[in-house]
Amino acid sequence: MSTIGKTILKLRKSNNSEMKRQLKRFIKKTILLFDKDFFDRGKGGQAINFTDASELLEIGYGHLESLRTRSCINGDGEQIPWFTYPSIEYLDQLDLSEKVMLEWGAGNSSIYFSKRVKEIVSIESDREWYEKIREDAIANQELYFAVEDYATKPNTLNRKFDIILIDGIKREECAQQVMGLINNKGLIILDNSDRYPDIASYFRDNGYIQVDFHGFGPINNYTWTTSVFLDREIDLKPISHQPVIPIGGGY
Repeated sequence: MSTIGKTILKLRKSNNSEMKRQLKRFIKKTILLFDKDFFDRGKGGQAINFTDASELLEIGYGHLESLRTRSCINGDGEQIPWFTYPSIEYLDQLDLSEKVMLEWGAGNSSIYFSKRVKEIVSIESDREWYEKIREDAIANQELYFAVEDYATKPNTLNRKFDIILIDGIKREECAQQVMGLINNKGLIILDNSDRYPDIASYFRDNGYIQVDFHGFGPINNYTWTTSVFLDREIDLKPISHQPVIPIGGGY
């Protein structure tokens, strides 16, 4: 993690209210003054003045630091999937500790879900990403590199899964494999579902309930949609109470 990221994490974890105020000053007066990518060029290089709402997005959710570092992290500097923030907040509430998961497309999502599920199987097509993730040596992860057989690789494992994530290449082909891989009472996650309405329709036609989470997420300066598809008999339990108070909410 960068020096800026470590400083942010230290300040955010402090219980001292003055330290919290220092965090805001640090972000506004240090990052914005020295990173030209965040200058308001229309005002001669003056630093951006956040509204309360934009400060919540950029600082509270960690969007500014994720954009600066090109890494999917939240406001606490923790790795999160490249999903929309509303979908992540929904998933954060759920007790997935007994679930076995398959993901097409590995990365920060692997780290995020490995802390929440019993076991995760990841299929990755990018050699550089594959090597990087393999170096991290996630204890409860099985990691496979595949390109030509990317969509069909899970079929060779003779296993079924409680959660399946489609977030890599060949998404239409991956979607066609899902029904033979997912357990009863399963959960499917499709990122960028606004670009793949035919896949969403396919899952609905197979009896799954579609829930769309539109909004901003890490790194990107535009909104998109992450969708979850729920088996009609799914039994999801919250970690504690549900819903939890959202970031910046509770008023």
